[in-house]
Amino acid sequence: MLSIIIPARNEIYLQKTIENVLENAEGEIEVIAVCDGYWPQPPIKDNPRVKIIHHTEAIGQRQSINEAAKIAQGKYIMKLDAHCAVDKGFDVKLAADCEYDWTVVPTMYNLDVKTWTPKLHKKTNYMYISSMSDEKPFRAAYYSRQPKNDLLIDDIMCCMGPCFFMHKDRFWELGGCDEGHSHWGQQGIEVSCKAWLSGGSLKVNKKTWFAHWFRASDGGFPYKLTNDEVQKSRNYSQSLWLNNKWPLQKRTIEWLVNKFSPPGWNMKDENKVNELNQFFYRHIHLMRRDPTWRGVRIIKMPTDLTLYQQVIFENKPDFIIDSGTKFGGSALFFQDLLDLIGNGGKVISIDKFPVDKVKDPRITYIEAGSTEESTLSKVKEMVGDKSVMVVLDSDHSRPHVKRELHYYAPIVTKGQYMVVEDCYDREAKLTGPGEARDWFFRVNKDFVQTNLDSQFLIGYCRGGWLRKK
Repeated sequence: MLSIIIPARNEIYLQKTIENVLENAEGEIEVIAVCDGYWPQPPIKDNPRVKIIHHTEAIGQRQSINEAAKIAQGKYIMKLDAHCAVDKGFDVKLAADCEYDWTVVPTMYNLDVKTWTPKLHKKTNYMYISSMSDEKPFRAAYYSRQPKNDLLIDDIMCCMGPCFFMHKDRFWELGGCDEGHSHWGQQGIEVSCKAWLSGGSLKVNKKTWFAHWFRASDGGFPYKLTNDEVQKSRNYSQSLWLNNKWPLQKRTIEWLVNKFSPPGWNMKDENKVNELNQFFYRHIHLMRRDPTWRGVRIIKMPTDLTLYQQVIFENKPDFIIDSGTKFGGSALFFQDLLDLIGNGGKVISIDKFPVDKVKDPRITYIEAGSTEESTLSKVKEMVGDKSVMVVLDSDHSRPHVKRELHYYAPIVTKGQYMVVEDCYDREAKLTGPGEARDWFFRVNKDFVQTNLDSQFLIGYCRGGWLRKK
């Protein structure tokens, strides 16, 4: 038996989708429709093969799928959007070619809702996951030209998410739908990554099809959807999969990318960069071979110091705010560069607990928290309307760096950099500063993330060179 789960929210084609499914199924099925926050008008017609779950207030797509799966009676489950048509005998064809650790997707067509037939020229069998360098990063993406082969059951890297088919026990074995993603978005990424990274497979079955109405290009979504909600899901997804955080995974995202070699990715080179970064981190920092400047230790890669020199020469800030004095080497380095290649600018170095303060009269030292009101008042009074660059390298906890970004972003002047150090650890996993940086870009549109660090590939500031527009 197959349980077909249809989550629906303000859907005008739910009844038509249910009728199409019932008409074209050839095996034993049940339909479980979840009316999430609404009652369809006209009401769904009674049918012994149809169950209705109703929520007075919407709880979300993933939550609805999980709720329906808990009462599903079938050996298999199939998730289907509430605006789809299906092939004759789709259920039998999918069940005939579905091993236990497979997730299967039929060939996808675009649906013509006027005729309720597939648009045969809009056919998709293969999709991939876009890279973080893509204009629309880490999403299900279409190939510019569909790959062609004669395999009727074939491996695919990714799917859209409006339809997938699998063993019900396997669905729960993989944790069901991850509700941490929020209620919307990244469904195809979740389905695809779980299928592959668990040790299983994601397949396309070209022996059958479904057709999906892409409503985003035809009037939009029938309910309010904020950018914050969408971005929350994308950020959660990127953090989970790109950093290999899913507890059930047996394979890595690097394995998946190397298997399919999708457009825009160069994972083999990226792996080499990460290995190189780890090697230099161990060799330089863990073995206490950090650079020194005029005899004072600086906890920075030589590559970072060179980039700082280039930025200071190019932009010649009047002030550099250095959050994180530590030994005092970076403040001394910045001040000497300002004197040598700048316009005689000044450094303000801030640290609540500096290890050793360089006694240099050119530098202003503030022994206090960087986000304390007294510190911020003093900094604002000193810089006035002068040009300001900021370097954040103090407490690396996510909440602290978020506060620093919030308070210091307005102080940075146009064209100058705000550098967030240590966004990634030596294994290229996102850290507190990196998570704070991602939050910052969701709430602040005045900065852009540059690729300055790509010049030397390695360093402690990877992903942290932010420049004010």
